Amino acid sequence: MNPKRRIAQIDRLTRAIEYIGPDFEKFGGLFLDYLLEIQMNHQGTNLVGYPVSGVVDSVSKNDRIVAEYSDAEAYFTGAMHKAESDLVKALDRKPRANDIFLLSGERKRPQIAQAFESRVHGWQSMAGKTLWLWGAGEIAAYLAEELIFNDRAVQRLATYLPEFKRIHEEEAASRRVPAPDRQRLIRADVDTEIARRLKHQACVTISGIAGLGKSSAASAFATQHEDDYDLAIWLDRGEVRRPEDLQGLPLVRGGELRNVASLLRSRACLLVIDDADPDLPADAMAELCGSRSRILLTRRTVSADSYELPFLSRPDAESILNRAGVRCPPEIVETIWSTVRGHPLTLGLMSAMVRQGVSWADVALDCRAVGDLDDHGQRLADRLLGRVRPLLERELSVFAWAGQPVCAKDFLEEVIQPQGVRKLRGNALTSADRSDVIRLHDVVFAALTHGWCGADRSAELDASLESYLISVAAEPGLRLWTGARILLRKLEDLVGSGARNPAFRYALLTVWDPTELRPDLIGDPSVDARSIGTPPAPLAVMAVIEAIEQLFLHDKLDSQEIATSKLKARLDIFDRLAALPALSDLEASQIKHHKAKALKRLGETSEAATLFEAVLDGPVPMDEARLQLIDIYRGDRSKESRSVELVDEILGRAAAGQDVAYSVFLGVVERLPRGPGKWRDTLIDRHAVAIEETIVEAANAGVQQAFVAFSAVGRHLSKEQPKLFERIFRQLPEPTFESLQTDGERFAWAEIFCEASRLPDADANRLRAQALRLYEAEVRPQLFHLQRRAELLIDIGNPDAAVALLKERNDLDISEWIQRLMARACLARGASDEALVWIDKALARLENEHFRSEFLELRFDIRDALGDRDAVEDLVKARAASLKEVEAARLDARLLQLAIVRKA
Repeated sequence: MNPKRRIAQIDRLTRAIEYIGPDFEKFGGLFLDYLLEIQMNHQGTNLVGYPVSGVVDSVSKNDRIVAEYSDAEAYFTGAMHKAESDLVKALDRKPRANDIFLLSGERKRPQIAQAFESRVHGWQSMAGKTLWLWGAGEIAAYLAEELIFNDRAVQRLATYLPEFKRIHEEEAASRRVPAPDRQRLIRADVDTEIARRLKHQACVTISGIAGLGKSSAASAFATQHEDDYDLAIWLDRGEVRRPEDLQGLPLVRGGELRNVASLLRSRACLLVIDDADPDLPADAMAELCGSRSRILLTRRTVSADSYELPFLSRPDAESILNRAGVRCPPEIVETIWSTVRGHPLTLGLMSAMVRQGVSWADVALDCRAVGDLDDHGQRLADRLLGRVRPLLERELSVFAWAGQPVCAKDFLEEVIQPQGVRKLRGNALTSADRSDVIRLHDVVFAALTHGWCGADRSAELDASLESYLISVAAEPGLRLWTGARILLRKLEDLVGSGARNPAFRYALLTVWDPTELRPDLIGDPSVDARSIGTPPAPLAVMAVIEAIEQLFLHDKLDSQEIATSKLKARLDIFDRLAALPALSDLEASQIKHHKAKALKRLGETSEAATLFEAVLDGPVPMDEARLQLIDIYRGDRSKESRSVELVDEILGRAAAGQDVAYSVFLGVVERLPRGPGKWRDTLIDRHAVAIEETIVEAANAGVQQAFVAFSAVGRHLSKEQPKLFERIFRQLPEPTFESLQTDGERFAWAEIFCEASRLPDADANRLRAQALRLYEAEVRPQLFHLQRRAELLIDIGNPDAAVALLKERNDLDISEWIQRLMARACLARGASDEALVWIDKALARLENEHFRSEFLELRFDIRDALGDRDAVEDLVKARAASLKEVEAARLDARLLQLAIVRKA
C-alpha cells in the first residue's frame, strides 16, 4: 500500500476514535477481544451501559490480563494522574495480572508515556509485569493494518466507529464473496448439509453439472454464515491450479494487501474456489487450513466424497418459472418438468425468455425439440439463446470474440457499458463472479456457436482492447496485469495470427512468467525496433525493451552462456531505439536504463554505471537506476559514499510516503553497502521502521522478494541487531516445506531459519534442522549456498560432513572465506594444529578490513585450544580491528573474563 495513503487512513481513524466519547469503554472492550483473540470478562459497564465503580473494566478468565479504558481528556498528558490511578486500581484488585492494558480515546504522547512507563516500572508491585499503553493512534494503526482483514470485526466495531467501515469499503475489496441474488430460492437443506460436512472436513467439494446452482449455494452459505468467520474469500476458475498457487495470491482490503495462504493459516477464513480445477486435490487444500479455516470447492466432476448438489424440487422449479410475470400453465409446467427437471439455469432462461415476450407455448415446443437435459442440454441452451439474440448479441459477442466464458469487468464495461453487464445478469446468463471478472455459465458460453461475432465486430473489439491496454499501462496498480492475465489466451491468439500490435505484445510480456514465454510470439525485437514509426506508437518502445528483457530471462533457463551470447547480439537494438525521433523523456530514460542493465549483465560494469548515472542526471531519474548502481558499487571502497547516498535517497523517499515500488525497496535492502566503517548499521538504524514494515507487508502479501531481502540482511541483523531481526521474523508467515518450489525460495528460508536459531530463547535445534533440510533440498545449489550449508553443519556438530563438502570445491586454495571455514571445521574436529594452518592462510589473503576481527577471534580460539599462553594477543587485535558495535562489546566481555580468570 502507498505509505502516504496508509498514514492518511490511520490519521482518519485516530480522529474518529477521539470522537467516540462515553461509548469508548464498550468500543475498547470489543477491540481488545480482537486484539488478544480471547474472550475477556467486561465488567466495567452494566447492562444499560452505565459505568460500574470499583471494578477493573476487563479481566481475562485466569486474571492474568486486565484492562482499563478511559475517554477522559489529558489521559496521556501532564503527570498522567488518571492513568496512574487506573494502574494502581488494577494492581490492587488483580495482583496476579501479568499484562495490564490502559486504553484511551486520545492520542498518546510518546515522550510523556515513555517517562510514565519508566517511572511505574520501578514500583515493586510492577515486578515481572508488562504495561501496554494504547492511545487512539496505536488503536487506529492496528485497525488499519490488521483488523481491516477481519470483515466480522469491521461490522461489529462500525457501531462505534463508522469511519472504519467507510475505509474498508472505499476501495473495491478483492476476492469478496458475490452477493446472492435477492430472488434466489432459500435452500435450507443444502445449507444444512454443507455446514454438517464442514464440521468434520476442512475442505468440502460441492459437485454437479453446469448451471445446477453450485456457485449460488456456496455464495448463499458464505453469506448466511458470515458471523462464523473473520473473512470470506472468493476465487474463480484458473486462479488456483495447485495448492501452492495460494502462496502467490494477494488479497486487498482498504488498500492493504495480504497473502491468501497466510490468512488461511492465521485467521478464521472461509475460502470458496468456484469451478475448481478437476485435478485440485481437496485433501492437500485441507492441509493449508489453520484450525479455524474452511474451504469450499465447486466443480462439475463428481467424486466419492463430494456433496452432489440436488436438483430443485418441483415446487421450487415452478416458482422460478412463475417469476416471468405470466403464470406458467400447469400442462406446460409438466412438459418442462419432464424434460429438464429442476435444473436452475435452464429454468431461469425459460423465465427470462417469457419476460422478453416469448409465449409459454413456444417454450414448450422448444422443450419437445431438445429432449432430455442429460443428452441434449446444450441444444436447449442454444435454442433459448437464439431467442434473445436481438437483445443480447452485442453483449455476448464479446465472449465469442474472447473465446472464453470470462472477461475482465472493466474492459467489458468499456465495450458494452455497465447497462450491458446488467442485461447479461438480468437474463440469468452469468454465474457467480467477483468484482473484476464477469463469467457466463458454461452452458451459455457453449451455445455461442459460429456467427455470434462477425469480422466487423471482431475488428472493433480488437481496437477497443488496444485502447484499453494503452490506457491501463499508464496507470499505477495492477489493472494492466489483471486485464491482460484474464484475456491471456485472446492476446496469444491475436499475436499468433499475425497482429504485431505493440500494446498486445507488451501486455503479453508483462504477464508471462519466463517459463510461459513463447519466443515464437515475441519474434525478433530487432525487426520490431526497425518497424517503429515517427512518432513511436504507444508502448512500441517498451514492447521492444520488454522483449529483450524477457527473452534474456527465458534464455537463462537453458544456460547463462546462451542468454549472455544472445543478449550481446541484441545490444545494438538499444542504440537504434535511442536514435528514434520524437521520443518522450520517459522513453529515452527507459532505453538508456535498459541498455545499462544489459551491459551490466554482460560484465561491462563501468560502462553500465556511466549510463545509470546519466539516467539519474536526466529529466526522468529512475529508482531502478539507483538500485542498479548500488549493486555495481557494493563493496567498492571508492564508491562507498555514493552507495550510501543512493540508498538514503530511496529509503528516505519511501519513509516520507513517496511511491517506491516493493521491488526497488527490497532490492536496496538486499544490497545495503558493505565495507569499513559503520555505514551499514547507520543506514539500518536510520531506516529500521521502513525496513521492518516493508519486509513484513510484502511478505504477507506473498511477495517472494521480501524473503530474499530478509535472508540477505538477516545475516547481519541476527548478530548486530537481533531485536530487529526477531521482530521481523516473528511477523513472517512460516511456509511448509512443500510450498517452497525453487532453489531460491529454499535457500532464502534456509538462511532465515539458520539466523533465527541464533536468537535468545530460540528452539535452535528445530530451526537448524529445518534449515539443513532446505539446504539439502536444493537441486542446483550455488557455491555460496554450499558454503552456508557447511557453516550450518559445523554449528550443529557435524564438522566431518562440512570438511567433505568444502573439499569438493575448486576455490579452497583461493578463497579466504572457505579457508576460514576449514579452520573452524578442523577446530571442531579437535585438529587444532591443522586449523591454525588454515586460519593463517585465510588471514594472509584477507583484504576486507571489515571482517578482520572475525578471523582474528577464530585464530585466538585455535591458539587457545593449543594451549598457547600468548593467544590473547589475537583477541586484543580482534577488538582493535572490530568495526561493529555489538561484536566489539562481546570482545570486550571476553577480554575482561580472561583477565579475571588469569588473576584468579
